[in-house]
Amino acid sequence: MTTKPPAGGRQPAPARRPAALPAAERTSPRSAVKAVTAPLHSRVSPARAIYQARRGTVNALLAAAIVTLGSALAALGFSLWAWYFAMSTYGPAAVRRWTTPWLIAAPLLGIIGLACLVRVWRLVRRWVEVLPDGLRVHRGRREDWIAWPAIREIRTSSARQPGPTFAALEIRLIGGRRLRLTRSLADLESLVQHVKQGAYPLLQEAYRAKFNRGEELDFGQLRLTPEGVQAGRKTIQWGHVQAVEVQAGQLTLSSHEPAGPRIRVAAVRVPNIDVCVQIIRLLGQVP
Repeated sequence: MTTKPPAGGRQPAPARRPAALPAAERTSPRSAVKAVTAPLHSRVSPARAIYQARRGTVNALLAAAIVTLGSALAALGFSLWAWYFAMSTYGPAAVRRWTTPWLIAAPLLGIIGLACLVRVWRLVRRWVEVLPDGLRVHRGRREDWIAWPAIREIRTSSARQPGPTFAALEIRLIGGRRLRLTRSLADLESLVQHVKQGAYPLLQEAYRAKFNRGEELDFGQLRLTPEGVQAGRKTIQWGHVQAVEVQAGQLTLSSHEPAGPRIRVAAVRVPNIDVCVQIIRLLGQVP
């Protein structure tokens, strides 16, 4: 039996639901689908890129260490002279007043100088190699291997500077371990791009398979469901997504509806944000 539409108007059209998330255009490299442990050829193959500590940062810390340690020695020497001068001129009662400021300044300056040297020592011992199958992180004699399939989340925080400048890169692995790399490494922006190029194809395929099984995709403060995008109590259905953009450290989604919801979250709270934006554009058919 055919049901007639109610008199005086049409039935409202149901919200469009995407049938499935299409496969990513870019296929993952063959080397990235190997085991999480480091393959033999990764240990012997040449690195695509090497990222070490910024030379300017190391030189500045060394200069600060030299100045502060030299000042500490000078303060110690002046305290000895003050002790001799006060003892020979005014007697023992004046020694404390003459020597105390220098005896306090000398160890404080020495601690600052030693802290700068320790920081330099830690910086020069830590460097990162980008290999075809993952990252090799060096900490002195210790090496940590991170294969692309082991990466679960990539988060970046932006520096307060004009342009696409990153302040830090945080990598979260499947086992829960985290790796944080900061701008103490030279050319952090290039390192971020290498990590995304290696890990994102695998993450895109995993998200595609999960969504096509009818499961929700969790991107921190955002959830992508078969119905639409959710952020707290706000929801924008796939057929109503008008635009999605990342600007000034904020991810913003707008709706076609004049009084529709507008979602805005901090980009640093959205893991794998580039993959998230790409999926929203595919499902919402946003150019």
